[in-house]
Formats: sequence, structure tokens, C-alpha cells
Amino acid sequence: MNIDSLIKEADRCVKCGLCLPHCPTYQQRQDEGDSPRGRIALMQGLAQKKLPLNEKLIAHLDRCLVCRACEAMCPSGVKYGELIETTRATIINETAAPSGRAAEMMQRFVTAPTHRRNLSRLLRIYQRSGLGWLTRHSGLLRPLGLQRLEGVLPKLGSTLPTQRYHPSIGEQKGEIGLFIGCMGDSLDTTTIHAAIRLLTHLGYGVHLPARQNCCGALHQHRGDLKQADLLAKENRDAFDKLNIDALIYCASGCGSTLQKLEPIGCNNAPIMEIGQFLAQAEWPKTLTLRPLSKQIAIHLPCSLNHVLKQGHTPEALLSKIPGITLLPLPDNQNCCGAAGDYMIRHPEIADELRDSKLRQLDSMRPAILVSSNIGCALHIAAGIRDVGLKIEVIHPVTLLARQLP
Repeated sequence: MNIDSLIKEADRCVKCGLCLPHCPTYQQRQDEGDSPRGRIALMQGLAQKKLPLNEKLIAHLDRCLVCRACEAMCPSGVKYGELIETTRATIINETAAPSGRAAEMMQRFVTAPTHRRNLSRLLRIYQRSGLGWLTRHSGLLRPLGLQRLEGVLPKLGSTLPTQRYHPSIGEQKGEIGLFIGCMGDSLDTTTIHAAIRLLTHLGYGVHLPARQNCCGALHQHRGDLKQADLLAKENRDAFDKLNIDALIYCASGCGSTLQKLEPIGCNNAPIMEIGQFLAQAEWPKTLTLRPLSKQIAIHLPCSLNHVLKQGHTPEALLSKIPGITLLPLPDNQNCCGAAGDYMIRHPEIADELRDSKLRQLDSMRPAILVSSNIGCALHIAAGIRDVGLKIEVIHPVTLLARQLP
């Protein structure tokens, strides 16, 4: 979207205010500059050179979570997500505001596969050796600006297999390309293992090309469109020569960038969130999941609910497990505050938004909380640990794979 297109799209906003009750930052701060229509007015003024680019304007735009709840409620259908990302790109081109040590480390970590793998190895040593406990209690992390980042680290699962193709179990129905992403090969390997196991049991061969990289969502949301485009090219090159029936991703937050690569592969395959694919797939009649007599809470990430419009899929899929009790969180339409690296850059706002989820979980006391996006899962799980709740946080696919016979 260029500046002329931005101005034209922003002009479609009639400033009706129907978005206000659905905007997390407006509800929290009651500041018009932190509302969707207020931010659109600021973006219009900046694009038309009627407003100067100053710290106050940048702060209002930077506080946006890009949850896109406003888009779902907008009667004019304004493409708010594209407006904010284009404006942030303009700001990056004109100024280089510091983002903090933790946010900068995260950006480097997600972009370079070699860095991710090496750091993952070190983190496993860090966690298993007892250094993690020692470092947290020594106070060393605070002066380094890493206390917040370390606080969201999960217990790392086993490393991903080096095997690049996993054949189907039983009658083969097709071939799948599995997108791993920057979190899938580092902090969320458990979900990838579960996805491979589930897909192969359903009759699909699974390809994991080595050259795939981060989806670029973090970069796109921050306005670094150049880096997001480079990552998109890497991923297209990784999957384009594969003979696949679909490209599947597990983290719903990857959807907004990956969908732009569609179609992909030799067969012009669709790109789908794994829950969406599994809900549409024909399950073998002989495959019966083991019963589970537990209460399972369902968290809906904004990326799944507002962007992909697939908020119904986790409950539909988990209903396949006999004996399960499913409890969607009452405020699933509201953002948890994770929003990519937002939880690192704006910890106070992020934690306040998360608090309502934690209060609900404290009241519900489920055995497990499922979330379809790793960023949300990390943020909420950190809060659960902080308040002392005994609730496991996993991806819906992990729970489904556990119940395989």
C-alpha cells in the first residue's frame, strides 16, 4: 500500500466510533489517540503532511496491538491492519527509534535460523543445568534488560527431527508441507512433533524443507516490510518445488504473512492454519481418539479469531475427544496482550490485558488451556506461573496428538 492508497483507504473511515468498545488500548486508556479512529486520523494527518512526525504521534501508533478487532466490527470495512503497517513502515524509513535490548534480541533471533538453533541448544543447557534458577534469583537479568524475556521462556521440548520427510501411516491421502517458523524450531518444538504425528496418522506425508525461515509477521507488524518481503521470498523458495496438496502452519500469528504466498508449490496448493485443515480433512473411520475426562479451557488468539476467521475450529476439533469438557474463555473476543513482541516492548499494557484472562482461569480452574498461537501461549503461561496456578498451556494439536491410540 503506497501513500496515495493509504489516504484513500483511511478516508473510508467515517469516524462512527463503533470500533471503540472493541479496541483494547482505548478501553484501557480512554484516550482517543489510542483508538482505531483516532489512530486513523493521525495516520491521515501524517500521510497528508498536516501533522509532524513526533514522539507523541509515534507513541500512539506504537501502542496499537494490531489485534484487528476493529476490522471485524467496522461497517465500512476499513483495512486497518494495512493502514497501521504501512504507516509504521513510513516511520521506520524516517526515524530509527530504539526498541530496547530484549526486543532487538528477539528480532535477531527470529530472523536467523543458525542463531535460533544455537541459542536453543544453549537454552536447553541453561534450563537443565540449574543456571536458569540461579540467574533469575541472582538479579543479573534486570540490569541487562532481559528479565522480561527470560520470564516468558517455556520449558523447551525435544529438538526437531533432522528427517525432512515423514511418510503417512496407513493409506495415503496426500502430501503436506509443514511450515515450522521461528518458534516451531526453537521454543515450540512440542507442537511441531504433535503436528507431524497427527498428520501422518490421518494419512498425509509431511515435508519439512530445511530452507524455510521465520514467516516475517513480527517484522511486518513493526513496519519492517523490506525484511518481511525477504523472509517471504525465502519461504516461497523453500516450498515452491514441492509436490504438496497444502502448506500448513501451526502458529495462527503466521497466517497474515503466509497467506500472501498462496498458491504455493507445484500444485498451486492452498495455505492453511492447521486447525482449519484438520477440520476440513476426512478422518479415518478406524481412528478413534482416547477419552479424556478433563476440563479444557480454550483461548482464541486475535490472529485466529479476527484475521483468519477460524475461531470455531479449536472447539470443533477438540470435540472429537470423548469425555472432554470444553470451556471457551468468556472474553475470547479480547486481546491477551501478547501481540508478537508487544509483550516485551509494552509490558505494563500487555500484563493488564492478560490479567482478565488470568482472573477467568483462576475462577474456572481447568486442567489445560489450549491456544493456537505460540506468542499468546507464552504470554499467558508466564502469567499463570506468576500467580501460582497449576494449568498446563499447550496447542490444540498437541492435545489431539496425545489422545491418539
